[in-house]
Amino acid sequence: MNTTNKNELRQKYRALRDSFGEDFIKQASALACQNLINSREFLTAETILLYYPTKNEISPLPIFEICLKMGKTIAFPICQKESTTLLFRKTSALNELFLSSFGILEPTSDSEQITPNEKTLCVVPALLFSQNGHRLGYGKGYYDRFLKNFNGTSAGLSYSSLVLDSIPHDEHDVPLDMIVTEREVLKIAQKN
Repeated sequence: MNTTNKNELRQKYRALRDSFGEDFIKQASALACQNLINSREFLTAETILLYYPTKNEISPLPIFEICLKMGKTIAFPICQKESTTLLFRKTSALNELFLSSFGILEPTSDSEQITPNEKTLCVVPALLFSQNGHRLGYGKGYYDRFLKNFNGTSAGLSYSSLVLDSIPHDEHDVPLDMIVTEREVLKIAQKN
């Protein structure tokens, strides 16, 4: 792993993402979400793990209302600082979320905990994705640790301009099953 290379990529592409206007973010988010909603992976999932967008991330929130209408279970993550792991808790209304110490909207600790299974679709945030399913997050490793033992389907939600041919990754990084942008759905070949 080349940490300098990752940090340079983070700096360069964070600046690009910061330049995106509100209208572009809203339009790209709506299109990417529709592409995911139309996928077999979404339609067959019983539980959807979402995230609340920050810092111009593409927004998965249009999926939230669709999930409610379809009767799917929806959960958002809680970042557990001590163990640097994610815990997902059921959420049935966005106003149930509160601002955590990370500055991210999270469910309350008394919300029902969700145990993901093979019928769970996890929508994963990141700064960058690669065509082969790797992701470059913000360096804390929360999703990397979660995905290591996750046996459902993982989908990265991204702007097409933030999906590169390849990005630096480590041997222990777990590639995602699919990358969904405002333009396309990239299904990644089966992982070994």
